[in-house]
Amino acid sequence: MSYPDFSHLTPAATLDVLPSHDYKVPAATLTREVMEYMKNHPDVPGMMIVDGDTVIGAIGRQRFESHMQQVYSSEIYPKRPIQILVEVLKADKLQLPSSTRIVDAALAALQRPRALVFEPLVLEFPDGQLRLVDCLIVLLAQVTILAKFLQQ
Repeated sequence: MSYPDFSHLTPAATLDVLPSHDYKVPAATLTREVMEYMKNHPDVPGMMIVDGDTVIGAIGRQRFESHMQQVYSSEIYPKRPIQILVEVLKADKLQLPSSTRIVDAALAALQRPRALVFEPLVLEFPDGQLRLVDCLIVLLAQVTILAKFLQQ
């Protein structure tokens, strides 16, 4: 996997400049549909689960796949709504304005409970659009910014 070049970023850079995704699924979507989408879109870092216009949870790819590989999960969940996984995984979300500085977003992500540290972040744009950014991308951008600053 190759990562974007973040060498142009400054300490003032905000989340809206990072690559993000808009994969949202209604809470009633069957988990098998999500499994199929994730299989066919390996670049998507996870999904936002929505109830109307409200994000009720976000689940990262790694956490989703790990849970689905557990004993009986592949038999229990595919025929059930994805909302059940939101409840089982306690898939809370870190939702931030897209204008949040990368530095601040990285700190907020790392202050989450250990099990959620690497879960994707939900970005809210001024027009109301919601997008998902991989936490790894946020951290890589932050490290790049820090390394550039230390070289000065």
